[in-house]
Amino acid sequence: MAIQEASKQKIGILHPGQMGVVVAKTIRNSGHDVYWASAGRSSESRGASDAGLTDAGSVERLCEICAAIVSVCPPEFAEGLAREVAGYSFSGLYLDLNAISPDGVRRIQEIVTGAGGVFLDGSIIGAPASARGQTWVYVAGENASRAAAYFCGGPLEFEVLGDEAGQASALKMCFAAHSKGTAALQTAVLAAAQSLGVQDALERQWARSGPNFERVASSIREAAPKAWRFIGEMNEIARTFESAGVSKAFPVAAAEIYEKLRELKGAAPPDLLGILEKLRA
Repeated sequence: MAIQEASKQKIGILHPGQMGVVVAKTIRNSGHDVYWASAGRSSESRGASDAGLTDAGSVERLCEICAAIVSVCPPEFAEGLAREVAGYSFSGLYLDLNAISPDGVRRIQEIVTGAGGVFLDGSIIGAPASARGQTWVYVAGENASRAAAYFCGGPLEFEVLGDEAGQASALKMCFAAHSKGTAALQTAVLAAAQSLGVQDALERQWARSGPNFERVASSIREAAPKAWRFIGEMNEIARTFESAGVSKAFPVAAAEIYEKLRELKGAAPPDLLGILEKLRA
């Protein structure tokens, strides 16, 4: 389907989890109809209908009726989804908002444009938002400003970074390397301190000259149940670092730390001691 210039369009979301639903809400608030495809999706994803998304049934049907498709999924599935959409000869706008390396973005760009579609590179920085000023969508690529019409209604904010695909994803990789990498490092530091019997002393020293212990503990507790999502992201960051001529050892180690916490997915908010013990297991 050719890209429509009309103010109201049909926009497809692949695949609306927590963040995808906020993306969909922003697109709806901006005056568009939002669709998803329920075929093959989990019961967790099926909550998209409760969020006001219209079910197109299949990805094939989504490609037939939508002027644009927005991909929001774990990074390890991003390229496969793009290939699926390209397999249906989608000729509309394909906006990839996944946490993937710039090299991965360029591969997906080739897949989409090779099938006749128009590609934009995007990223999301921040948590699922309920109000403006909390979370940003960054977009890069030729004529990236065309995506602004999908994100003018909030709660997500929108910013164009440039006309080169890969810039939006590069920003995400660098930001996440710091935010999620710091949480992984702090988890490892406290686990080591606990094992060596100096955690109390470390907390006292931090109170004098280091980070606030309660904030560190809160950050670790917040990250642990989402560790399963961060593994693929840290691997993408490792690829990004390597392509930039920077050692990939740190993000690889962070991925290893999050792998040890994978089974906390969906669990009740864990206590700090339990997290540290699981990391040392």
